[in-house]
Amino acid sequence: MGRALKRIRSKKLLALKAAAALLCAAQAFAARAAGEIEVTQLSIEDLMKIEVISVSRKSQRLTDTAAAAFVITADEVRRSGATSIPDALRMVPGLDVAQVGAAHWAVSARGFNGRFAQKLLVLVDGRSVYSPLFSGVFWEAEDVMLEDLDRIEVIRGSGAALWGANAVNGVINIITKKAQATQGSLLAGHAGNVEKGTVAGRFGGKVDDNTYFRVWAKGSSRAESQDVDGSGGNDAARAARAGLRFDRDMPDGSRLSVMGGVSRKTTGEVVYAPSLVAPYTVPTPVRQLNEGGNLLGRYDWTIVGGSQATLQSYVEQSKFDEQLVKETRTNFDLDFQNRIVFPSGHDVIWGAGYRRSQDKITMSDSFVQLSPERRTFESFSLFAHDEIELAPEKWRLVLGSKFEHNSYTGLEVQPNLRLLWTPAPATTLWAAASNAARTPSRAERDATVLLGVTPPESALNPGPLPVVVVAVPNQSLKSERVLACELGYRAQLSSSLSIDVAAFHNAYKDLRSGTTIGPMPVLTGPIPYIAYGMQTSNALRATSHGLEIAADWHPESWWRLQGAYTYFRVKGERNGDPANDGSAAELEGSAPQHQASIRSSVNVGRTQQFDAWVRRVGALAYSQVSAYTALDLRYAWRVSPQLEFSLVGQNLLSSQHTEFVSDLLPSKRLDVSRSAYARVRWQF
Repeated sequence: MGRALKRIRSKKLLALKAAAALLCAAQAFAARAAGEIEVTQLSIEDLMKIEVISVSRKSQRLTDTAAAAFVITADEVRRSGATSIPDALRMVPGLDVAQVGAAHWAVSARGFNGRFAQKLLVLVDGRSVYSPLFSGVFWEAEDVMLEDLDRIEVIRGSGAALWGANAVNGVINIITKKAQATQGSLLAGHAGNVEKGTVAGRFGGKVDDNTYFRVWAKGSSRAESQDVDGSGGNDAARAARAGLRFDRDMPDGSRLSVMGGVSRKTTGEVVYAPSLVAPYTVPTPVRQLNEGGNLLGRYDWTIVGGSQATLQSYVEQSKFDEQLVKETRTNFDLDFQNRIVFPSGHDVIWGAGYRRSQDKITMSDSFVQLSPERRTFESFSLFAHDEIELAPEKWRLVLGSKFEHNSYTGLEVQPNLRLLWTPAPATTLWAAASNAARTPSRAERDATVLLGVTPPESALNPGPLPVVVVAVPNQSLKSERVLACELGYRAQLSSSLSIDVAAFHNAYKDLRSGTTIGPMPVLTGPIPYIAYGMQTSNALRATSHGLEIAADWHPESWWRLQGAYTYFRVKGERNGDPANDGSAAELEGSAPQHQASIRSSVNVGRTQQFDAWVRRVGALAYSQVSAYTALDLRYAWRVSPQLEFSLVGQNLLSSQHTEFVSDLLPSKRLDVSRSAYARVRWQF
């Protein structure tokens, strides 16, 4: 009898172990099926082996890159509680991320921040999303279904030698999962006091063992922001978007990917429009519409002889309507690249590209005018890069340049030199020098803007007529240029600690600034006035330097700590012109001198997570934005491998704070409010 009971107990124990193993396997299978990697379960060594493609347009380990590269994984985005791409980008040292309103953001790398920061190139699955109208990004219009996100690769420092003009201070590449990693169905949604409601769903399937697809849709609503007095900012936001992706692996090893989407978003703001009569500035609510669609195709194959080739093309059409400015635009882009690895130690990538952007822009208000109404912008490019192995496993040299000819400024040459030393398998030191250009925007070349009105018989205008400051177009603008020098150190200091340090010094010339033209003739009409002319010019220079530190520590297998610190200073070079003095002051006060953050990720058993994120952001002197400290908390409960509930609180240390004041047009100063939301995610 005793032996029989022992056998029964033994069988029960084996059954329990098998059930536990099956549960673990089911959880792992669910994570793999969703294409997710829980970074708290990865070792420091595994994290440093994460591969990136944005540094050199080829897949390589993060530790092998001679650049200030940072990767945000899908799991990190989920655990941060971020509800948008800009919100997630706050994790990256060296980035300046500030919320302007409910939907508007200012995002830049290494200073020069603004509503449309003009020295940062942003890609979504290899598709450039910068607007030629402002040379910036409509962050309110760019979004993905976060559950489909694979990772975000961020390169601080110039990437123009590979990616072209506008990649002056950095490149952000938002990469979504392959269709094979998103099989099955998923529903996700959240709701709260600020995030009023977001619902997203997708379905992934396969045609055969080599062909996979997914379709998805997302809708969201966000409450309007408040100013310091509690009045609304007219910026409540609603968005709807949908998309698809198709991936096919060919029998010969080649791969075809097709992806596209449509989107529509409405928001708004309050603009202070100049007026020729008292009070000379009129708060004007305006509504904003962004809508459009895009389709991208990419084909990867191996050429006879073993070299790898990629051909990519996309077309997109967009509409921007903010009552004052209405733009419709069609972009077409074609890009080819070829990688050849030689036995002699040379890894060569070369390629060519063509881009055409055609617009129609109309103005509905007299204080902003743009001429001509239609314009077509074209650029042709050719690049070549050679990565040379000077000493196996120790020294590598990267040489290359991009040659780009565009409709505005002609030929731009953007060279790049990088050296990487690996004294030990887990230690990398690198240095880089590069030259990059930022081409003028459509608005800078062609817009006439009434910047403001100085009342008559006032301290600044004792005369009887109002004085209107007018910015007039300058179609002779040159490209802004930078010579960037960088040093970096990346190391795994122990089995549980890694560190990444980057230092830089940048010298800019031909920066955009305002140059005084002087008084213009009295303009007659119902209300006569004196015009005082300003013109955008290339009269400003600047130098900047900074230090960026990121550390990753796993004190326990269930606990991960990530810290980041950024120091940044920029100095504008004044030449005696008061207007340029103002441009230099704006430049110097556009980014915080210090930023710091620490994130804690804790796994409580196998089913619960607790995350905390504290960040400190320094003051913005020019716009008189005070320094602030923010705290975000997240608790998640995984009921099953398919179902997860979470609660998130953001900006918990204060009821509201200001992060940025819009620099595009004089707009209402808005605050970011304390918020909380509940979230559910169900896979089936």
